Amino acid sequence: GCSYHMCPQRSWFVTYEEKSGGNVLMGNNAPCKSVDIGSIQIIMYDGIDRNLTKVRHVPKFKKNLVSMGAMDSKGFSCWVEGLVM
Repeated sequence: GCSYHMCPQRSWFVTYEEKSGGNVLMGNNAPCKSVDIGSIQIIMYDGIDRNLTKVRHVPKFKKNLVSMGAMDSKGFSCWVEGLVM
């Protein structure tokens, strides 16, 4: 699993803070630069809009990562089948 929500698409961010997010370690322990932090809007499988906060903008990623631990700690159900991003 991942510790943070991460997204490579700058245009998806609703809010955006320009601050160095440091490095994110990939599965092979290679560092990847996280450039900024913000929030993005997602549509859940049941059609409800959700706002994910503290999302790391990682331009070199190929996919989006949603942290189940971060979702669970905020009281969200970890059921994400059909998540549309």
